[in-house]
Amino acid sequence: MIAPVCALWKRHRGLCIAFVVTAFITLVFALQFILSVFYWRNPENRNLELKGWMTLGHVAIVYDIPAEELAEELDLRPDSRSRRMMLRQIARIKGISLEELEDEIADALDDYEDEKAERDE
Repeated sequence: MIAPVCALWKRHRGLCIAFVVTAFITLVFALQFILSVFYWRNPENRNLELKGWMTLGHVAIVYDIPAEELAEELDLRPDSRSRRMMLRQIARIKGISLEELEDEIADALDDYEDEKAERDE
């Protein structure tokens, strides 16, 4: 078993190094994916209290609302940039407190739930 690996190492050293590096990077991404699946499947990580460090995308995932619709409800551009903004940044841009922004988000979630219920009927 060792002899073929040594022969491969002697003949194709660069290729072996590239393979090991690629395998390591693949393992890192696989581990990151598995950990994120376990995080989001845990019910304790759903319906969290809103915090200033949360991004708009995080809130959208936690409360199961499309990020674009949440951004529209908050009068933001529904692009990927606004999805990555933290709630405290959004509050600062809008010139309101974090509590007022949380109230706006709660209203947006209520509106979305009402629309969703109407569509399902």
